[in-house]
Amino acid sequence: MARITRMRRLQSLQLSLPSQCAAGRPSFAAARAISTTSPSQGKNTEWIRGKLWKGEAPGPADPYTQRLEPETTSNLPEEALESRPRQDKTPAAVRDTRLALPYRRSEAPTEKELQASDPTYVPATEAEGLEEIGPLSTWWEQPGHWGEESAFKGFGSSDKVVEREVLEVYLRRAVVEALALQQTGVFSEWATKKWSETGSRNELEQALALQIEVQDGKATLKGDASSVVKTLTSELSEAESAEKISVEEAKEMIKSWDPSWKNIALDNSLRFALRKRLYQLTGTLLPDAKLAAASTTKHILTLASRDPKPLKLAQMLEKRNAFNELTNVTVHDRRIGAIDKEVSVGRWKVIEEELKKRDLPVTGYGNAGRNKERDWLTGKI
Repeated sequence: MARITRMRRLQSLQLSLPSQCAAGRPSFAAARAISTTSPSQGKNTEWIRGKLWKGEAPGPADPYTQRLEPETTSNLPEEALESRPRQDKTPAAVRDTRLALPYRRSEAPTEKELQASDPTYVPATEAEGLEEIGPLSTWWEQPGHWGEESAFKGFGSSDKVVEREVLEVYLRRAVVEALALQQTGVFSEWATKKWSETGSRNELEQALALQIEVQDGKATLKGDASSVVKTLTSELSEAESAEKISVEEAKEMIKSWDPSWKNIALDNSLRFALRKRLYQLTGTLLPDAKLAAASTTKHILTLASRDPKPLKLAQMLEKRNAFNELTNVTVHDRRIGAIDKEVSVGRWKVIEEELKKRDLPVTGYGNAGRNKERDWLTGKI
């Protein structure tokens, strides 16, 4: 009969043997500082750590032996800790702002608490004299909650010029001012700055009085350009009421000019300056995509001016006086409804009073919405 070979005792059985002396077992606090790693496991761990890290490995070999750092404790009594001021976590931008921010939400003390702190307190019986604070939804619409620095200050003119003749006058003024800055040598300094513009008629006539001589696409000014530069580079003052030019005046001015000034060749800096100045004077802003294609002042004038809107049929007939001789024909610029017919006859006031007596809507459906039958069929009502 074959014998079973005696197997060698496993080393792992030694770890699973119970302790012979339970009384000598260390406490839990002391066991935290004792490593449970066997010498053989420690060697394997060091070998693996050496393969993973080049040089000395960071941290302890047995991370379970690390003790937690004790929490920072204060020797102050609890009353002192409670009375210590809390740290203000408000952002610096909100804390240092000049705007009138809404009040923080707070709860008013009760009547008993007020009487305990102030024996002379008498509750109010009327709301007269109390400060009224509007709701949060309308806070920024109330006066005084916005500062002057937050008020919108537009660059372009608020009164937009549409007529082509008037646009041509202001474009010539912009060309004269840009050439004056170039001749005095301060164009590079003032190209990106805001030019002074008070809207007075004298400044316009002063700029248009200079003559423009064009030769091979290059323009030069004939006259005293220093006065124009002095006006442009002066300190910005409050905008005066600009005196607009009529179309008839603009046509008379255009007749006295040589049309060769429209053939001035433009580079990038001059093109940008004309576009900026024209927007400041007329409120017409040329888009960047179209401005890049403009190579002369005539191109800028073509892009800035727009064709007027075509007249409606009723306006055309009224302008021609087509049906003035016919007493039974009336031309309207909109559709005439049933109410308009009743108003023209004089019956609408009577109809309106009768509808109000019966609590019926004068116009529209009132409280009754549309598609009531569909709501009945679907069970919503």
